[in-house]
Amino acid sequence: MSLRLYDWGPSPFCLKIRALLDYKRLEYERINILGGALVTVRRRGRIGKVPALEADGELICDSTDIAYAVEERAPEPPVIPRDGRDRALCHALEEWADESLYFLGLYFQWVDPAGKEMVPRAFGRSPLGRLTYQFFQRRIHAQLRGQGTGRKPREHIERDLARNLDAAEALTAGGAFLLGDRPHLCDFALMGQLVYLQRTPVGGAALAGRPAITAYLERMKGLRRPG
Repeated sequence: MSLRLYDWGPSPFCLKIRALLDYKRLEYERINILGGALVTVRRRGRIGKVPALEADGELICDSTDIAYAVEERAPEPPVIPRDGRDRALCHALEEWADESLYFLGLYFQWVDPAGKEMVPRAFGRSPLGRLTYQFFQRRIHAQLRGQGTGRKPREHIERDLARNLDAAEALTAGGAFLLGDRPHLCDFALMGQLVYLQRTPVGGAALAGRPAITAYLERMKGLRRPG
């Protein structure tokens, strides 16, 4: 199977898919989305989002769709539960991570004063990098307002963060992984969002005092291929 991953390093969804591909020991080529690759993904994928995975010539967009497509092509080790109830729980937990935690990470990276100072460095100083940063800055602020987080006062968002991290701490304290002794798609989703949040000043401080999450992230990082 020939795999090419259109990728943006800091993205929690790209991290989710890179970790999943590594867990399955699949070889893939990483293509930075900045530049001509962005045009390719927008034209072929229509929604213009990363990650996008080209598998034997077929371009698959959206991290969940990618995960299911990879599972179909390379089912071992499995990341989608076979049992119906576990499959439903995996879906619900993945959606919680990808939707609730994601927007908290966006806020503390792109809006919070301490976090937003870090963002331009990820795009570089080239004219293309600066233009791309400005484009995504407008887009992400609009997304945050549309979703609702961007319309809340900061103290409300901080309460949301605490409640969500309380939930993550309780879930990760119960066993090696969210649904038992091996990781599933929901684990890769949760890891991606927690790592993204951890890189922000506010998120990093909030996660520092949560030992169950810290140990869980270490277990997830231990799944990566050597090197």
